[in-house]
Amino acid sequence: MYKSLNPGHLNIKTNGFEETLALAKKHGFGAVSYNPSTLEAEGIDTYKALDLMGQYGVIISDFGLPVQITSRDAFNDTFPTLEKVARAAAKLGIHRCCTWMMSSSKDYEYAENFDFHVWMFRLIAKVLKDYDILFGVEFLGPKHIITANKYPFIHTIDGMLELCDAVGTGNMGLLLDSHHCYSSGLPGGEFAKYIRNEKDIVIVHINDSPVGVPIDEVKDSPRFYPGEPGGGGNDLIGFMNALKSLEYTGPVVVEPFSKTLNGMSDNDAIAKIVSDSIDSVWPK
Repeated sequence: MYKSLNPGHLNIKTNGFEETLALAKKHGFGAVSYNPSTLEAEGIDTYKALDLMGQYGVIISDFGLPVQITSRDAFNDTFPTLEKVARAAAKLGIHRCCTWMMSSSKDYEYAENFDFHVWMFRLIAKVLKDYDILFGVEFLGPKHIITANKYPFIHTIDGMLELCDAVGTGNMGLLLDSHHCYSSGLPGGEFAKYIRNEKDIVIVHINDSPVGVPIDEVKDSPRFYPGEPGGGGNDLIGFMNALKSLEYTGPVVVEPFSKTLNGMSDNDAIAKIVSDSIDSVWPK
């Protein structure tokens, strides 16, 4: 496992790729989350990006899926962009792409929604597989999201793995978020009993859950970086130890909806807090 810095999750605003790499290196992150399309917009070509990563000793761990999956029309409009981004990612040595999936639908009953996602995700995963990229999808565990629309949908690890198996491309797995594990009824390391092997997990988000709130009442927000006041509901040491026992080798990213970090403007201070927070729960 290694720590990866995603500035967009942390209210960090840098002046581009090199500054992001420098910040990551300074605070002990081995990687950053960064989109190849953003590099293109900054005027940084593949050779320059690789040179900068070599200088700082920091890789790009993952990028966000550039395809919209909320509806068939949105998918059809955005899917053609995927191959270009995937090709650029492969040249940069990025082997993980991730997104999240809504756990209810206003239009589709479960079976129809399942088939719709298999159709979309198979097309996406096939393109990514051509470029040796893993595809990680996050389920959302909070009950208020499951009941937000007429038809509940996948909101558990076993449901997500069933979907991955149905897609059948061999490169799809979980974006595993500790908060969504907790809110789906799996605190600490209990998620591990549903994981068949390390390949089921593409990327990990480590976020704490509110203390003193019944699981059925836990919302998507707030959630917290490890050790943040207000958190403490989840056993993040147990979560991380379970990842170690599974021999997970991928990135660990903090994605809190943190009032503390959102009230700060010092990039160095934010990065240090987050790095130290991960270290506080890192397996010994």
